[in-house]
Amino acid sequence: MKNFILGILISIPVVLLAQESDEFDFVSNQEEGYSAVRQGVNWSFLNSSGELVFDFRNDLISNEDPRTGIIGVAGMQYPQLKDERAIIKEQKDGVNYYGFINSEGKTIIEPEFLNVSNFHNGKALALKLEEERLGENALLGKNVISYKYDVVLINKKGDILKYLEGPFPVSVSKQKLREAPQINAKWLGKNVLTVKGPNKKWRVHKI
Repeated sequence: MKNFILGILISIPVVLLAQESDEFDFVSNQEEGYSAVRQGVNWSFLNSSGELVFDFRNDLISNEDPRTGIIGVAGMQYPQLKDERAIIKEQKDGVNYYGFINSEGKTIIEPEFLNVSNFHNGKALALKLEEERLGENALLGKNVISYKYDVVLINKKGDILKYLEGPFPVSVSKQKLREAPQINAKWLGKNVLTVKGPNKKWRVHKI
C-alpha cells in the first residue's frame, strides 16, 4: 500500500508539469491557422490547437525594424507560414540565400535565391542568381565570374514558372551584398503584377 501511495505522489508533479504551457517572448496573431512564436532568438509556429508544429530554429526570417510596403524578406517582422511554406535563410561566404520549409519544418526549397516573397495562391516571387564564367585571370590564376539575377515566379516545389524581368548585375560578396536585393514588384490582381526591369521601367505581367 505504501509503495502504491508513493507511486501516486511521485506521478503528480509529472502530470502538473506536463499541463503547464510554454512561455514565449513573442506571439503573433494567427494567420492561415498558424502563429509565429519566439523564444530568445529562435522561432517556431503554433497551430490552432496551441501546439508547436516543429522545434525552435534560428533560420526563420524576422526583422526588428521591418521595411513597410515592400515585397521580400526585409519587410517581414516575424516568420509567416503562407500556403504551408515559411521562408528560411542560409549564409554562404557571408551572403544570405533564401528557401522554404513546410509546416513540419522540412526543407522543400533549398536556400538558393537572393530574395523571396511569401507564397500566395501557390506562387512566390524570387531573385534567381546566375553566374557566367568570363575567362581566367592569368596573373591571379583565378576564374573571372560575372553574376546577375532575374526576377522569377516559382511554385511550391521551387520550380520556375516564369522569368519576369532581368538580368540585373550584382556583386556577390559579404562586403557588397549586405542586404537582399529588393524585389521591385506590385500585385495588381490575383494573376496580374507589375515588375520593374533593368531599364527602370515597370511592365505588367499576366500569370
